[in-house]
Amino acid sequence: MATADILVVGAGVVGASVAYHLTRLGHDRVTVVDARDRDVLPGSTGLAPGLVGQLSSTPELAVLAKDSVATYLALSQASPTPLFWQVGCLEIATEPARLEQAHLDVEHGRRLGIGAQVLDAAEAVALAPALVNAERALGALHIPSDGAADPAGLTHALVDAAERGGAGFRWNTPVCALERDQGRVVGVRTGKDAELLRADRVVLATGIWGPALAADAGMRLPMVGVQHPYVFTTEVAGLDDTPIDTPIVRYPDHSVYTRRHGRRFGLGTYSHTPLPLTATTALASAERPFREADFGAAIAEATTLVPAFREAVQGRRLNGVFALTPDELPLVGPAAALPGLWFAEASWVTHAGGVGRQLANMLLETGDLLVTPERLAPDRFTHWTDEKTRETALGHYQGIYDTH
Repeated sequence: MATADILVVGAGVVGASVAYHLTRLGHDRVTVVDARDRDVLPGSTGLAPGLVGQLSSTPELAVLAKDSVATYLALSQASPTPLFWQVGCLEIATEPARLEQAHLDVEHGRRLGIGAQVLDAAEAVALAPALVNAERALGALHIPSDGAADPAGLTHALVDAAERGGAGFRWNTPVCALERDQGRVVGVRTGKDAELLRADRVVLATGIWGPALAADAGMRLPMVGVQHPYVFTTEVAGLDDTPIDTPIVRYPDHSVYTRRHGRRFGLGTYSHTPLPLTATTALASAERPFREADFGAAIAEATTLVPAFREAVQGRRLNGVFALTPDELPLVGPAAALPGLWFAEASWVTHAGGVGRQLANMLLETGDLLVTPERLAPDRFTHWTDEKTRETALGHYQGIYDTH
């Protein structure tokens, strides 16, 4: 095949976002390859609960999330079915210190251009009575512009829009190795007869599989895959098919979050020992077995906190793997030591829209960047050992609500 200008590996929400923003900038020499069928999302995208919260103690994350919300709203408005619901977020204070912090967060949000307000307990319960614990809530931080996305629908919309803009997609095309020549990456080898797909620039947007592919080219990606539980109720009487009509709810003091999913409710918790996982190229899915020994106690505690889960029958329980970095910022930009290789890694749905725009502008050298490139540079931990990278990243897991 002819050499592509830009080849994106991975068509999850991040890779699709990169292709979308490149074509929005008028660049159509883009090819995206993915191991899966077009209609299947076995990566982290397909497991994401879809929460999009913008306020963060890390300004770069707030900027990327704000831009993502703008992209998701635009795509949703152009779609025959909603892709993003701007229902807001409630961060419930169950301790006095958290309530004091909520007032500080209002001022912090104002500086970032994110509106927020502090509600009393009764006001919070009124907004989401099935999810806010009236017995424990002292008040809440309310961020009206936050919301929830349909990760699969959103990804398909990004793919469709990128295709209309001229991008090409190759499905059922697993990448097994990066191709190098004279000290630079010149393409990828696929699992189909080791076919060589040439490109001037290769972008890895493969999520938890990124480190394995980078290592094949002698590169170390400073990110750690970590397992995370999420559980659903079975269908609840009285709920209709409306995807979500109340705010997403977080309990930062307990590392718990919850939302409505149509006729069911869903809940996740970080209140368990972090469980790292190293993905190999042979790993077919980011979903791993749900082990009661790993997550049972944390889920049991979390479900007693959220009213909708107290008497509901639990349904599907999943264990999804996502990526963390030592500073919780994504890895976006070129590989300094290996020309031709670029990264859009360690990003969630929350920031994928902004990450795609950031990298597209970097690739095309438009000068229109959301974040200073050095803050997201993939080589910013070059001098860290593997052990330090791993320990620092995992150390952020239970305190993830301090930055997200």
